[in-house]
Amino acid sequence: MKLFQRLLVAPAALGLMAPVAANADSAFTSTTTLSGTAVFTVGSVADGGTDDKSEELYMQYAYGLDINTSFTGEDLFTAGIITGNASGPLASMDSAETGTGALTVSSLYYAFPVGDLSVTAGPLVDQDDVVAATTSAYSDAFRLGSMPYSLAGSETGPGIGVAYSNDNGVVASASFVSVGGADSTVGIGGDNGDDVTTVTLGYNGDGFGGGLVIASNDGEAGTTGYDTFGGGIYYSPESIPATISVAYDTKDPEGTAKDETDFFVGVDYEVGPGTLSAAYNSTDVDGSDTLDRTGFEVSYTYAVNDSVTITPGFFTVEDTGAGDDDSGVVVETVFSF
Repeated sequence: MKLFQRLLVAPAALGLMAPVAANADSAFTSTTTLSGTAVFTVGSVADGGTDDKSEELYMQYAYGLDINTSFTGEDLFTAGIITGNASGPLASMDSAETGTGALTVSSLYYAFPVGDLSVTAGPLVDQDDVVAATTSAYSDAFRLGSMPYSLAGSETGPGIGVAYSNDNGVVASASFVSVGGADSTVGIGGDNGDDVTTVTLGYNGDGFGGGLVIASNDGEAGTTGYDTFGGGIYYSPESIPATISVAYDTKDPEGTAKDETDFFVGVDYEVGPGTLSAAYNSTDVDGSDTLDRTGFEVSYTYAVNDSVTITPGFFTVEDTGAGDDDSGVVVETVFSF
C-alpha cells in the first residue's frame, strides 16, 4: 500500500508521471498505463463439521497493480505487483493472494512481434502466461476453473514463449519456464532446477472454439515431475445469451505419485444487469477413493458501475471418499482503477 500512496503523492520519485513537456527527460511516455484491482472477500465455510473455526465469518483481501508500456505500438512491457492475506478455506478462491501485506513483483516480461509470431521473454514468466489456445470461456470469477494441471500457473521464473495465430482462427503456442533460473547456483536449464515446457494448439472461432494443452515439468529440483494433457471446448449459442465450456485435464506424476484427472463444466448466462455463473468439476485420483472429490458453485456478478463489481455466491466441495462436504457462502467486491 505504501508504494501506491507514493504513486499518488510523489510519482516523480518513482519516474511514474504523466507527460509534462514534450521534450522533458523525465516525461512519462503516454503509452504507459498503471491500473489496479482490490478484492474484498468475506464469507464463511462449513468444513464438513470437522473444523468449527472455519465456520466463522471472516474477511480477506487481494491487491494488485499492473504497469504496461508499449515502445513501438506493437510491443508490450508488463510488470505485475501483488499482495494479499488469503488463508484457510477461502484461499481457494480464484482471486486469493497470499502475503504479509508487502507488495511483491509477481510478473515481469516483454512481448514483441516477429512476423506472424508474438515472442514473450523475461525474468518472471508464469507457466500459463503464454497460452494461445482457449480451452474454456468460463468467467472463472469465483472459485472453480478448468485445466488445474496443464494450466495451473503455479511455476514462475525466467522464461520465453512464442505464440502464433492466423485469420482462420488457428492458434498455437510454446513456452519454457526455468523455475530456478534466477539462482546463480542453479541456472536456466540446470541439472538441479525444475524446467517446465508447455505447448498449446487450438481454434478460436466465432462463438465456438477449443484447444489442447500439453505441459511437462522435469522435476530435477527434487520435486515430483509430471506430464499433463488436457483439452476443452466452448460454445456460445446464438439463440440464448450464454456460454458453455467443457474441459478435461489429466496429470501423470513421476514415481509412485498417483495419476489424476479433472472434468469441468461451466456455464455463464446473462440475467438482468449481471451474469449468472454455475460450474461443476469432478476430480479422480487413481486408486485412491479417499482423495476423489466433486465441486459445484453458483455465483452472480453484478457491476455497480464501471469500477465496482459485486459477486455473491455459494460453493460446495464433497470428498467422495470421506463423505464430508465443505460448503461456503461468499461475497466478493472488486474495485478496478
